[in-house]
Amino acid sequence: MLALLLACGASGVPVRSEVVRWLPVWQAVPTLSASVPDQSVRTTVDLAAGGTSVRVRLSNLMGTRPVRVEQVTVTAGGQTRQLTFGRSRAVTIRARAEVYSDAVLLAVTKTLEISTYTPAGTPCQARAHRTITSTREQICLVSAVEVAGFTAPGAVVMFGDSITEGWYENTWPSLVQSDYAVLNAGINGNGVVLGNAPMVLRVGRDVLFSKEVRKVVLLGGINDIQNGVNAANVIAGIRTVQLRCRQEGVEFHVGTITPWRGWSAWTEERERQRQEVNAWIRATFPGAIDFDRAVRDPADPLRLRPEFDSGDHLHPNGTAFGAMARLVRV
Repeated sequence: MLALLLACGASGVPVRSEVVRWLPVWQAVPTLSASVPDQSVRTTVDLAAGGTSVRVRLSNLMGTRPVRVEQVTVTAGGQTRQLTFGRSRAVTIRARAEVYSDAVLLAVTKTLEISTYTPAGTPCQARAHRTITSTREQICLVSAVEVAGFTAPGAVVMFGDSITEGWYENTWPSLVQSDYAVLNAGINGNGVVLGNAPMVLRVGRDVLFSKEVRKVVLLGGINDIQNGVNAANVIAGIRTVQLRCRQEGVEFHVGTITPWRGWSAWTEERERQRQEVNAWIRATFPGAIDFDRAVRDPADPLRLRPEFDSGDHLHPNGTAFGAMARLVRV
């Protein structure tokens, strides 16, 4: 809506307005779900930056049939706005598709409450993982919040698996101090090259979806390695993501893979693959983020430090996330 506004001068001749810039300040990665929501679902999200206008993206990317949404409202600072989609209050989202709402004027800072109303029994097949700076898990259909009138220099996406998503406590991306809007594109079980939606394939969808994304931090590879993918293929995958980012002018950062001895899938051969990937990262990227060195046990570098171990020997805990976040300078 804002992008179409024209300013008229004294002569009455329309003057072309500047293109409105939309900054993504919250993101959720769509995933399969068999859950069936109530008729009304309220989602509260923690925003990575504020703005003066808002629009919301609804996703049915993982759905197999159309989804009907009858009403969506957003609330911030005690003010509630009705969202429209092409000026209509209701919208039908095709299977494998997404829709953006029209823009509304609404000052937002820290949080935004989004309420969606769908007909009873609507499958929530576009349900999203808990992501970004929010630990709230009741997310349905809502996959992004974007704002105009922002002051941040852009967005940085943290790209990875469950360690990035925040499988146990909090998330390390939510603890990163940055002038940029920090987004989280971590998915539990995700691989760099392995699986139905590995990072090499979803980088366009989940990282390079906005011109306001200026940087990306990749932490991945352990799910590939524990499922038999060798270091050479993991490295090739990281190179592919790097190339895609370079083509779009997005600054690429990569972190070393954290220790995991004690996890059920650990073997000496798989550990050698991790070490090979980490050696390549350190040699190739002088500014590599050395998560491995930050959280490993000095007495046994193949393991997480005891105070950083969530208990399963693979996933760092909330204390470790703090140490990891302090390494990230973006």
